[in-house]
Amino acid sequence: MVLLKTTLIGAILLVAGILLLTVVGPYITVQVQVVQRHDVDSHVEFLVGDVTDRPYSLPAGVSVFGTLDVTQAPTNSSSDVQFLVFDNTNYQNWASGQQSTFIFSGDQQGNSNFTFNTNNSGVYHFVFDNRASLFKKFVTFSVSYNEVSTSRQPDPRVPYIGWGLSVVGLIILAYGLVRKPPIPWA
Repeated sequence: MVLLKTTLIGAILLVAGILLLTVVGPYITVQVQVVQRHDVDSHVEFLVGDVTDRPYSLPAGVSVFGTLDVTQAPTNSSSDVQFLVFDNTNYQNWASGQQSTFIFSGDQQGNSNFTFNTNNSGVYHFVFDNRASLFKKFVTFSVSYNEVSTSRQPDPRVPYIGWGLSVVGLIILAYGLVRKPPIPWA
């Protein structure tokens, strides 16, 4: 004689754990975000006389970041330059002297960092304006962007739940099979 209810519960838990491990587990997924870094220009050095434009093609919805180091050409001491970022349409307006809107602007001195987000894909112009200075500037520049992509992957916690149910079910099943029910009239 065995404990019928205990044995059934143990068998159900054991089967549920095995099914979770083998059949159902791969269909239980979680959404995972992966951030991938893309170097647009990892290290470039150039001389800025009046105005220098560096155009780069960037995708929409990414976080763009980089570094900028400005030194004065004859003395190699830390110096400054006006740094502007435009999308293609606003750059054309700015270059022709019309009203324009920049995405990023700053008077960058010495070693500095910048960051901004793109709204649309297309060509973005990184402009180094040195018209306010008599001396040429030596610029070291890098630009990269982070692209976030999402995907669905099997939940890594499901096997632990499956193994837990299987072990608990096996223990309860063994207890139900080994334990003898009490005889009420004895």
